[in-house]
Amino acid sequence: MNPPLAELYRQKLTSADEAVCHIRSGWRVFVGSGCAVPQQLVAALDRNAARFHDVELIQMLALGPATYITEENAGRLRHNSFFISEKIRQAVCDGRADYTPIFLSEIPELIRCGQRGTHAALVQVSPPDTHGYCSLGVNVDIQRAALDRAKLVIAEVNPQMPHTCGDTYVHLSKIDFFVEVDHPILESAVQEPDDVELQIGYQISRLVENGSCLQMGIGTIPSTVLRFIADKRDLGIHSEMFSDALIPLIEGGNITNRLKKIHPGKTIASFVMGTRRLYDFVDRNVGVEFHPSDFVNDPRVISCNDKMVAINSALQVDLTGQICADSIGYKFYSGIGGQVDFARGAAMSRGGKPIIAIRSTAKDGTVSRIVERIADGAGVVTSRGDAHYVVSEYGVAYLHGKTIRERALALISIAHPDYRQELLEFVKQKHYVYEDEQVWQQALDHYPKELEATKSFGGTTMLVRPLKAIDERSLQEFFYSHSPETIYNRYFGPKLQLAHHEAAKLVCVDYRTRMALAIFRQEEGVEMIVAVARYEVNPRTNMAETAVVVHEEFRNLGMAHYLLQQLERHASAHGVSGFCSEILPTNEAMLRYHRGLGHSLVYSQETDTFHMQFYFKQASASGEKKAVEKAGGAPVSNSGFSG
Repeated sequence: MNPPLAELYRQKLTSADEAVCHIRSGWRVFVGSGCAVPQQLVAALDRNAARFHDVELIQMLALGPATYITEENAGRLRHNSFFISEKIRQAVCDGRADYTPIFLSEIPELIRCGQRGTHAALVQVSPPDTHGYCSLGVNVDIQRAALDRAKLVIAEVNPQMPHTCGDTYVHLSKIDFFVEVDHPILESAVQEPDDVELQIGYQISRLVENGSCLQMGIGTIPSTVLRFIADKRDLGIHSEMFSDALIPLIEGGNITNRLKKIHPGKTIASFVMGTRRLYDFVDRNVGVEFHPSDFVNDPRVISCNDKMVAINSALQVDLTGQICADSIGYKFYSGIGGQVDFARGAAMSRGGKPIIAIRSTAKDGTVSRIVERIADGAGVVTSRGDAHYVVSEYGVAYLHGKTIRERALALISIAHPDYRQELLEFVKQKHYVYEDEQVWQQALDHYPKELEATKSFGGTTMLVRPLKAIDERSLQEFFYSHSPETIYNRYFGPKLQLAHHEAAKLVCVDYRTRMALAIFRQEEGVEMIVAVARYEVNPRTNMAETAVVVHEEFRNLGMAHYLLQQLERHASAHGVSGFCSEILPTNEAMLRYHRGLGHSLVYSQETDTFHMQFYFKQASASGEKKAVEKAGGAPVSNSGFSG
């Protein structure tokens, strides 16, 4: 610094105890939060608590020692948090500290307008640069608003605080007192995920596309997702926070921020929480910018980035899609944070996906987190109208635009299998679903996740997966899209309706003796069935009767061959001896398909059908190739059961 700035800085140097003595009783004092909490100033407040009366300490997230929250300091220092951390959770529950529920994007204005205006601000900064500017380092979030409002600013100056880029600078002339320290800033290493969290992370990763822009909330699961997207390209980051887990994707070139509309080429956050490796990574890194929460969390700003994927966690989800994330019954646990900000921003983004991650159970499996009703006293953070994707270790439930019946069935399908029956009985009693709705045999140990795939047919990438109970309406829509010819070949005559009872049975397969595999065309988040193949095992013969239908607009693309090939592998792995089916003489494509494979075809004059039968060991690779070339996709196969 030049001599005048150096002298100004020297004049403002003092000790922590002397600095906090300038605070007056009755003031509202902002305390820097997260890993940037000014530890020495907080300790000085505790030591000098006897000087104060009714001082309110407001903070976004309290980390580090919070020794001042004691019964002895009652009436002197009282903490008010916008997001409850482990350090103050018990104090809030005991009534010794306060919690203010509010969207993170709205907190800066709450401070600026004076409703929660600050008389003083205690922050931690990097040393001034040549021009006298300090950096707020790893935490900007609501600090900018607090600094703008405060008439007394006290800053810890720590050479171990990174000098970060973006809207992080504050000139030393705006700071009243400096307290020099030299100690490590707080670290918050993400815990290693367990098997459940890894499964959830994998499920979520499948919703991330090339070119997606990501937001990761606090917790292990959002960071775990990053482990599974190393195959994605041109990802962007616009997130309130991130952790060490992001670094490999940036260094590996997966994250380029090239396609972002807001701050293209830049990783955007308002704070970070991690280890020293992360702090060194963001230090003077012009590719990472920090901005206040009223910008980063503004849904209108978030929505400007295409394919915005917002990943946040929940404590409970009820069967209508109401999401609780800040409380367990009457016990306040965390906070609203940025969940709703990013859920709404991602929903408005073109191709955006708001995602809620939740473990299916708590307390070692004794409590379901997918519940009949939100617990008494608990609050709804994200409304059922804002809910889009809910993901557990058992799969993905898409709720947006769905009926209450469809939502309940989707959420039950991703609940822990031990709780599905009682959840289903509840929604039956409430008349949310049909009274004859089945209890499904679709536990994780049965569902063949290995058959899920994305595959290109005719140049269009489509989703292949086993049918689930939630696909009832999609299967009905698929049926009603058939031409009269397809209906005739498939059902041996005219058929006008695929009613609920029949459709429900067709999608409630057990994945062993009754199996169904479908191809879905995806358009703007909507899955539409374009092909279905299925089998059902006859226990007396151990042969499986098959059926396959491909929509008229998607034939001759190899769909039937692919589905039957996958079903054959699955059935063979489960000990099924072979396939059989009944085929009408008018179904020439399917007859050509099986003849090309050398399968037995026996005509019956009595039924006017061909009976096809083959044992798996008789199929050959050369025969399959020849059949596909001759059949051109084998659009429709009929059998004795509907499909």
